[in-house]
Amino acid sequence: MNIFRILVAEDNKEVQAACCHILRRAGYAVDIAEDGMQAVEAARMHSYDLVLMDLEMPAMNGITAVKEIKSHKKDGNVPIIAFTSLSDDTLRRQCRAEGIDDFLVKPVGEEILLACIDRWLNKRPAILIADDMEDSRKLIEHHLRNAPFSVIFAKNGIEAVAAFHRDKQIALILLDMEMPVMDGYTAARALASLMTDTKVPIIAMTAHEGEREATKCLKAGCTGFLGKPVTQEALMQVITEHIDEKGACSQRRGEIKTLGEYVVHIDPSLKELVPRYLDNRHKDITEIRRLLAAGDLEAVRIIGHNMAGSAGGYGFPEIGKLGKEIEGAALRAHTQGIGHWATQLADYLSRITVVAKEEEGKTT
Repeated sequence: MNIFRILVAEDNKEVQAACCHILRRAGYAVDIAEDGMQAVEAARMHSYDLVLMDLEMPAMNGITAVKEIKSHKKDGNVPIIAFTSLSDDTLRRQCRAEGIDDFLVKPVGEEILLACIDRWLNKRPAILIADDMEDSRKLIEHHLRNAPFSVIFAKNGIEAVAAFHRDKQIALILLDMEMPVMDGYTAARALASLMTDTKVPIIAMTAHEGEREATKCLKAGCTGFLGKPVTQEALMQVITEHIDEKGACSQRRGEIKTLGEYVVHIDPSLKELVPRYLDNRHKDITEIRRLLAAGDLEAVRIIGHNMAGSAGGYGFPEIGKLGKEIEGAALRAHTQGIGHWATQLADYLSRITVVAKEEEGKTT
């Protein structure tokens, strides 16, 4: 088992003692430096996985010490977290410019300290969960206790946006839509606007049902739905759908879920039938949404069932899988799920290119 080694650069004896007690109890190896010069010297002599740096120390202050440590090739990428009693934005910008990766404002509690360290040491992808209800957060934390992901919690939309700014390992966002300070719809729009090359999936957690709610969430930037209360089965299904086997986000900007550009190779004898088959699937989507609004879930189930049964014969196993999901969601009366899978089907149909097998290898 790998034991992480942390350097604590802090001149206050009480803070030193408290930090060391927390970190050693959590299983970390800890060294202490009482000023900036000692921190620089320790970093030259040893390899650290992370440095906790007080900014105000004698002999050499924290910012100068960070510059010295970062200037050495072997320490250039070591995460450095600043301890400070100040929350001034100008100071933070200066610290960022000098290579400080994150901030902890004194006094810092054990939970916040360990969560921050875990974010920087843990290379697993992170799941950001924003929910203002403590009971809901505890339930999700329990569901994920054995999952190979780190978990970041936020109590409102503002905290969620701030966490996304800080942590570059976030691969999935679960967003409660009804929160104080900043609600989930506003937060989803803010988060989506921050995403560049990689579009991190945003899953709406909501107890509201119906097509209107699904449309509202999608317009805000969400890419999926999770009904509340959240069950472990549904939660793990969402994670499986949106994070690949290597733990990476399965989406790029402008894509939904794992349904990227698809080339489907069909039997040439079906070439004349496929356009009509796909057109009927588009009609299915319109009908599913109409039935969903009317509350006729049995009719939705039948459409999903028929879709699942016919897709393989035409050479579209992915449509068959989506049909099964729609059927299952209808059986469970999970209206958000029906809307979600109907949207996934629409996205899939908009992205596929159909090629008859006889045309493989030909150039145009």
